[in-house]
Amino acid sequence: MSTNNITIRPGKQLKKKHGRKTPVTKQGQPRVNSAKQSSFKDFFTLDLSGGSSKKSINKKVKLEELHTFANQLSVLLSSGVPLLASLNILADQTQNQQFKSVIITIVENINNGHTFHEGLSEFPKVFPNIFISLVKAAEMSGGLPEVLKQVASYLREQDKTQKRIKSATAYPRFVFYFFLVILVAVIYGLVPKFQETFESYNAELPMITEYLLAASNAALRYIYFEIGVLVIGIMAYKNFLKTPKGRYFESYLRLKIPVMGDIIMKDIISRFCRTLYVLIKSGVPLVNALEVSSETAQNVLYAQALRNIKQGIISGDTFSRQLAFYPVFPSMVVKMIATGEQSGALDTMLKNISDLYDADVESKIAGISSVIEPVLMVGLGIIAIFVILALYLPIFKMGSIM
Repeated sequence: MSTNNITIRPGKQLKKKHGRKTPVTKQGQPRVNSAKQSSFKDFFTLDLSGGSSKKSINKKVKLEELHTFANQLSVLLSSGVPLLASLNILADQTQNQQFKSVIITIVENINNGHTFHEGLSEFPKVFPNIFISLVKAAEMSGGLPEVLKQVASYLREQDKTQKRIKSATAYPRFVFYFFLVILVAVIYGLVPKFQETFESYNAELPMITEYLLAASNAALRYIYFEIGVLVIGIMAYKNFLKTPKGRYFESYLRLKIPVMGDIIMKDIISRFCRTLYVLIKSGVPLVNALEVSSETAQNVLYAQALRNIKQGIISGDTFSRQLAFYPVFPSMVVKMIATGEQSGALDTMLKNISDLYDADVESKIAGISSVIEPVLMVGLGIIAIFVILALYLPIFKMGSIM
């Protein structure tokens, strides 16, 4: 469905692509604010022209847009605006044409008799599993505005963490890639020109220059082989990661990276605990909450552990005892969750763990960033000095002889 020509105006009907008119009535309305829905049934009409498939709009959107959507929808519903009218308002306001199409399609699905969470589940790449699961729970138990507020808070924290990591690593990555481009240009472009000059004088070259020229000649001689190996290597690695063994290998390797492995582990546990906290706080049973958490773990080792833990709880064991079987969960986390279980405040304890690990991750990222920058500059400086000496020592030597 295309949204190139979308107008919202007073009326009683929703005009669709094929000319078929679907009344905006109580049919298909969710349970939320059902008493007030009728006063808004004539509030909007959407004119849609053009067309595109659901597949074309089922693409990721920024977390910032998602938590803004959840927060604004919560505010509208809390103010007494019915769900369909609220969604139409948000569709009109959003500047992202793809996300606008998603919201309009959800409105159509609701008008066709589907629930809100069923509409969301049509777009798994847009809405995280936790979003869909919480909305489903709220539709069964009530309290959708409060649940959406929890979702918005959860997504906001995820967005802040991602931006913090990107911000801390942005400058070092820029310096590294910039220097890499310069180094490639020197090896493949500048060094051969210097070599021609050296050969024309038949000068005896220092060992450091010989090493640089040999590296440049080898790089130029096998350039097509190098490109082929690089392309094939990247494709093979991507295909390997699509296999179960590949995903397991990557998940294991990420946790074993010096320094960064500990940060990755704490970030995973923080997100897991926050996800579980939001789900339990919203009334989702622990077993169901663990299933959702396993699908959002983004690490095969943790996802498998959570699925096994869920089965252990179904068999009658406690959450904390099951956690203790898996070394990917630190003993402190296991003990804090055991305390939460015994005191009947598991959701609060999960939030405390998430907050604690979030602060630790933020502190370590800041510390690593402050160390990486000078180390990177020193390392790149050494390489730059090596190249400069290798290229200019023979020139200085020839100048002194002449």
